[in-house]
Amino acid sequence: MVMARPNAVGYPRLGMVVGKRLLARAVDRNRVKRCVRESFRQVLAELPACDYVVRLIAKPLPGDEARDLPRTFVRAGKRAMAKWPGEAAAPQAPDSSSN
Repeated sequence: MVMARPNAVGYPRLGMVVGKRLLARAVDRNRVKRCVRESFRQVLAELPACDYVVRLIAKPLPGDEARDLPRTFVRAGKRAMAKWPGEAAAPQAPDSSSN
């Protein structure tokens, strides 16, 4: 599952959720993360300034970790920009409650 939300940083960022529940071995989780990062890098120039979060919701087959991810990143970014058109340009106000 790929979720996206426009950000005010000006470039795309990636986050991942790959839990032990689906992939118990660290080597398997790391392989999935490497595949996701590489897919993200392949389409980085095409992506709008959004925060992308990839959440693993099913155990992938070996070799099939990133089958449609580049296309999914682009589609999620376009959908996020259409849903929240004003958020990408709006700068983040500093949080004054922490002072």
